Amino acid sequence: MRIIVVGAGSVGTHLAGHLSSENQDVTLIDASKQRAQVLQDQFDIMVVEGNGASPRILRKAGIERCDMLMAVTNSDETNMIAALAAAQYNVPFKIARVSDMDYYPLDDWLSEHHLGVDLLINPEFECALQIMNLLGVPEATDVAEFGSGQVLLVGLTVHEGAPCLEGPLHDLKIKFGVENYLIVAITRAGQTLLPHGSTHLEAGDQVYIIAKKQAMDYVYEFCGMDRKPIKRVMVLGGSKVAYYLCQMLERQRINATLIVADGDRAEELAEELDETLVIQGDATDVELLEQEGLNEMDAFLALTQDDEENLLTGLIARNHRVTVVIALLEKLEYVPLVKKVGVNTAVSSRLAVVDTILKYVRRGNILSVATLKGNSAEIIEFIVTERCKLVGTALKHLKLKTRVVFGMISRGQDVFIPTGFSTLEVGDKVVVIGQPESQRQLEAMFP
Repeated sequence: MRIIVVGAGSVGTHLAGHLSSENQDVTLIDASKQRAQVLQDQFDIMVVEGNGASPRILRKAGIERCDMLMAVTNSDETNMIAALAAAQYNVPFKIARVSDMDYYPLDDWLSEHHLGVDLLINPEFECALQIMNLLGVPEATDVAEFGSGQVLLVGLTVHEGAPCLEGPLHDLKIKFGVENYLIVAITRAGQTLLPHGSTHLEAGDQVYIIAKKQAMDYVYEFCGMDRKPIKRVMVLGGSKVAYYLCQMLERQRINATLIVADGDRAEELAEELDETLVIQGDATDVELLEQEGLNEMDAFLALTQDDEENLLTGLIARNHRVTVVIALLEKLEYVPLVKKVGVNTAVSSRLAVVDTILKYVRRGNILSVATLKGNSAEIIEFIVTERCKLVGTALKHLKLKTRVVFGMISRGQDVFIPTGFSTLEVGDKVVVIGQPESQRQLEAMFP
């Protein structure tokens, strides 16, 4: 597939790198000559210097032969113009990143149809959705849904004394009768492992488990954790992410206290939000946080536009024994610091855009895609078509060039973890886990 990415910020760079690793034909456009040169050297892609909204630059990038355009600069207007230009060149798929709330909801005069855009993405809204998913599975670092919502993939940290430490995974399956969940990937010391039956877990491992929704209590127990519902939340910051999130919390009847430093912004949000308690004050003022009930909170969400402040206040919350601490980090180099300061997980509006776009890119027989923080594995949900050559063959007899894990099969109303004796049927939804180098093999397996 020939793909043009407009904008070489963190979103464009992540997209270009990811797509390039899958051997897609990627051209990146950016106005910065220096950044363009660096990326040309870093990735095996074509880089064009210039304004991505310019028809001349788009032609230079090969817009006439392009299958997909992704406009992801920091300028909403540039992105919309680039997508509109791509529509004039009959590019089949156009994606534009649009952040300004004034453009939403899309009225008749400004809609995907009139812009010729197939997908408009609001990064801050997508990020807020990710946080809501995380709050539904407390202390998880990653959450993704599969099987029309019947199946969850969650990332959890193994605690000392957890039952999952009592032997190799094969023995644990026999001992605990594990039928509704499966460990599909492990992060240990920065390395990604796809487990075998002989794999032993260690305390501190980040494990990625695929499970039926109703089995989540057992998953927590297996990892040595208690699952407590989120009822009270403290949110810091007047960012767009914080605003969208508070709206979602109100709809879920979760009590939220929002602390905003800027007085005008605090007043504005107090008028916009119906059920949220909005307080004007310094997010780093420990006395203020304590007065507003920090010690009684089930979750603490540091969503200011200052990454350093989010890490610092996350540390404060952890020292006050708040169980779930989530920080908004746009500087991705800070992500490795998350665990060191006691924050459960970090979210990024920029990475939320990347995840949303990758799910859109892989459509057709691919139903959904999940990428994991700090883990190179990808989790992909396929639908089995009549063209799939795996139909009727026991999984243990498949001859694969790279190792993959079959995590879950949905068949009608039934959802089950496959064994080596399981076979696929036309119409099945199957969740498969593999490293990036497995992508080509997986696409060939599920045409």
